Amino acid sequence: MLWVCTLVTSLVLAVGALSIVTMNGYVTSVADAELRHSLAAFDSAYTSQPGDMTDFTGQASGTLIAVVRSGVVTRSAVFDDDGPRQALPATLSSIRDVTWTDDAPRTVDLGSLGRHRVASLDKGDGTRLVSAVSLSSAESVIVRKIVAVAVITVIAAALAALGTVLLVRRALRPLRRVAATAAYAADIPLADEDHRITTRVRRKDSDPDDEVGIVGETLNRLLANVDSALAVRAESDRRMRRFLSDASHELRTPLAAIQGYAELTRQESAALPETTEYALARIESESRRMSALIADMLLLSRLDEGQGIEMEVVDLCMLVADAVNDVAVTSPDHRFVAELSDDPVWVRGDDARLHQVVTNLLTNARNHTSPGVTVTTTVRSDPDGVTLSVVDDGAGIDPEILPHLFGRFVRASASRSRATNSTGLGLAIVASIVAAHEGTVTADSGGGRTEFSVRLPGVDVEVQAAGPGVR
Repeated sequence: MLWVCTLVTSLVLAVGALSIVTMNGYVTSVADAELRHSLAAFDSAYTSQPGDMTDFTGQASGTLIAVVRSGVVTRSAVFDDDGPRQALPATLSSIRDVTWTDDAPRTVDLGSLGRHRVASLDKGDGTRLVSAVSLSSAESVIVRKIVAVAVITVIAAALAALGTVLLVRRALRPLRRVAATAAYAADIPLADEDHRITTRVRRKDSDPDDEVGIVGETLNRLLANVDSALAVRAESDRRMRRFLSDASHELRTPLAAIQGYAELTRQESAALPETTEYALARIESESRRMSALIADMLLLSRLDEGQGIEMEVVDLCMLVADAVNDVAVTSPDHRFVAELSDDPVWVRGDDARLHQVVTNLLTNARNHTSPGVTVTTTVRSDPDGVTLSVVDDGAGIDPEILPHLFGRFVRASASRSRATNSTGLGLAIVASIVAAHEGTVTADSGGGRTEFSVRLPGVDVEVQAAGPGVR
């Protein structure tokens, strides 16, 4: 709009300036023609009757004639509607100050008479006839022209601005609808497999006959391509989860048999060679480890399918106290502290799964910190929800690992993970369980302090009053 208004204003000003210059040249040429006529009439009257100049005729109103001899105005007359009269001394001084080097017309300010177009005629005996034609009428016309150009410029700029606004808004209305469709598609969460991009630009806004339609049609093709890719990815994820679930389920039976037969054989350890007994012990250990891995994978698969969660009202403080005591018994080389309020803190969730969240976080702190480290667990509630924090004063987590900490099979150290029987799924299970409870989990590490924070939705007053067991 600004550029259009500037262009229109510049064009109007250019046309107005050109017309003013043209009119000024035209007025000057008309004044010069009138000046030549006046000077010819003056010369004719002066030659035929060299008497009193107030008796001369043939001069228009506003014209001044004078006789200059040796730089002195000897005779003069000014013509108006009432006839000729003697020129004033101030006017004559302006005539005397003119340097007559040639007979070409020039513009001279004659004081109270205003600006005049002046020319002279040398009579050859030291006498010069001077004639001056008034420019007041011409200048008033030019002033009116300038005012008219200014008014027209303002009106044209205003109309151009208004018209541009209306036209641009009308022209961009389809583009705004296209942008709204793109914005809506950009806000769709695409992390879950069930989310698809079904929104499209309307048919009338995707007509390839104009620029906006080309953008709309291109956006539709892009959205269709992304939606197709999402559908393929979702189907691939479903097949992969189904495979993992089926494979894990089928592996549990042979693993149980392997572990059982290894234990049964070891009952005859007195009759077995030492190497054979060691091999059987390793078979039992790895069978248990693989069984735990399969159980974790089955749990993740059920959580991905939205299964395995039974909601009820749970006292999070009691749950945390039990989990801290359980882990503390198995980890005498660490110090576990629970900072809990005396009053219950209620959340809606699955008691067993939330217990697993706390246990996994405490076990993670134990496995990845040195002996003597203090692990502090706190529960805080506020009007917006409940926060569970597990903080340790260990060495911290590698900053390169921190952004991927809740991914599956992510290990801070492969060798250490094998030594602690870690599968790399503990924190992934925590994230999946928390997400199933519509909560969030974050990790922060630095300065000799590592904190895992779980945020869960709170429970309203009525549910808190009802206590545990409410679903």
